Amino acid sequence: MIAFTLPGGLPIYSFPLLLGIGSSLGLAWVASRARLRLAQSQLDAGLVVLFASLVGSRLSFAAAHWPYFRSHPLEIVLLPLGGLAWPGAVLGALGGLQIYTALKRQPPLKLADALLPLATAITVSAWLACWLDGIAYGPVLSLRWLVPARDEWGALAPRLPVQFLGAILTLGLFWLLELRQPREPSPGLLAARWFLGFSLLMLVLSLLRADPAPVWLGLRLETWAAMIFLSIAGLALRKITPHRSQSPVESVQSFGSDQ
Repeated sequence: MIAFTLPGGLPIYSFPLLLGIGSSLGLAWVASRARLRLAQSQLDAGLVVLFASLVGSRLSFAAAHWPYFRSHPLEIVLLPLGGLAWPGAVLGALGGLQIYTALKRQPPLKLADALLPLATAITVSAWLACWLDGIAYGPVLSLRWLVPARDEWGALAPRLPVQFLGAILTLGLFWLLELRQPREPSPGLLAARWFLGFSLLMLVLSLLRADPAPVWLGLRLETWAAMIFLSIAGLALRKITPHRSQSPVESVQSFGSDQ
């Protein structure tokens, strides 16, 4: 969908525009929360993660639609043609984070925590971009109060607002983590919790989507990806969460301190 046209007839499309806005706001959000001496490093890491997630999302989309791209391999690098997949974006972001921290010899878990605002902003902007472009829409429902939404052919119909749910629930997830975070969280704890919540949201929302997509064993590929990420996040959270034996009195006191 074209958002507006620049002088000379150059069209500006809504999807990349919203992703760009989300990326910029996310980076600014990261910088505003960082200590002065760490701000530049976190911004550099954010740019690397964004680039890696873009590459990963495009490659995973091409892999999911390989029968077409096998005959049109040059189109894989033509991003203006459209076609991104969020599971590849997640893998790319994780890979970019690992590469950056390995080169800079920085702890990846602390950096992952610091980049959560970026992950939240880009996820919210992606859901809103999907709504404008008629992607990831929900099924048609005979409810008058629903706001009409487009499909990929531009047809308007009252649909389950999957994209709005994705955007709002992602913001709610970040707010909840901020509200309930421990005073001195273990490095990576917040990132693992966010990843767990994100994977659960993507799993549920993938089951509500009505747009056509590749399937395997009766389930959408992103549903399988969400289940895999959910398992990985659960294992990571279990490993990161500090465990120590406590007496009943200590357990009650630690529970009360978190309230």
